[in-house]
Amino acid sequence: MHFLQILLLISCSILTRSSQVQAAATSAQPVISDITPDLVASVGDDIEFNCTVENVGRMSVSWAKRTSEIGSVVLSMRNILSLSDPRYTIVETNDDKANKATYTFKITKIEATDMGTYECQVILTATDKITKKLNLAIKHPAIISEENTPKSMLVTEGQNLEISCHADGFPQPTISWERENRAIMPAGGNSFDGQTLRIKEAHRLDRGGYYCIASNGVGQPDRRLIRVEVEFRPQISVQRPKIAQMISHAAELECTVQAYPAPAVFWYRNGAKLQSGSNYKISNTASSHESTTSVLRINSVNELDFGDYYCNATNKLGHADARLHLFQPVIPVPSM
Repeated sequence: MHFLQILLLISCSILTRSSQVQAAATSAQPVISDITPDLVASVGDDIEFNCTVENVGRMSVSWAKRTSEIGSVVLSMRNILSLSDPRYTIVETNDDKANKATYTFKITKIEATDMGTYECQVILTATDKITKKLNLAIKHPAIISEENTPKSMLVTEGQNLEISCHADGFPQPTISWERENRAIMPAGGNSFDGQTLRIKEAHRLDRGGYYCIASNGVGQPDRRLIRVEVEFRPQISVQRPKIAQMISHAAELECTVQAYPAPAVFWYRNGAKLQSGSNYKISNTASSHESTTSVLRINSVNELDFGDYYCNATNKLGHADARLHLFQPVIPVPSM
């Protein structure tokens, strides 16, 4: 074969291979080779996302924010913003030799609403695309949920009580508990750590305010006061179970009732309920949240008034009675 013919064949072979390489390069599928990893930032920070696409060619590359499992909002297309938010910037950096480009999406002074999932998308066809995503988490202070945290709790004495406090925030808040006025907790100590406060066999002394405190190191801790009420059946105490008084003088019989809910208090004599009238006057005074003082005043004692009287207190949990005895003394007692 002639030398020129051999040279021509070699040249044709080289050109053919070059064309094949160029065609392969042209037809190579784009690949997202690098994307910024997940970010954690604070409100007010400036951030940027980078997405590098190889074999980009003339493909459309966009940044989008996912709004649901099936939808997203396009923020940019190549080097053009799709939304006119002044905090947004998009920069396209091309490397023509390597046939790749990097798309840098910047957000200045981020807000809590910027948190979410962002996608770098390479649009192949109207129905097909290549995507990679990253998550942006934004630190925000702990906030106790009003919907999922009670304002008050009611328990019957002797029963167990659980109070749960729920809080949102990033990082995830920790929960602790304190009593109002730094009182001792039911289990001892001045505080308790944990989402759920448990009071075993609640006692009336456990009633009062409990603070749920949520903290995550961002801003100030959030606090919520939860009122605990403990129901219990009436208990009656009498300081003077025996009262001496002379005929024609006034006498007062008194009992103090501890109960919650507040009890109905009545006085009885010989099985009959006494009413305020010409000779009797009954007054009930609530001296505290769970204490009621009842006084039976006899305006002018006669012989028929001597004997036993019963102070009776009733609420939905039960009732209690206390006996008081009025008698005539040997030595006259001054009139009240």
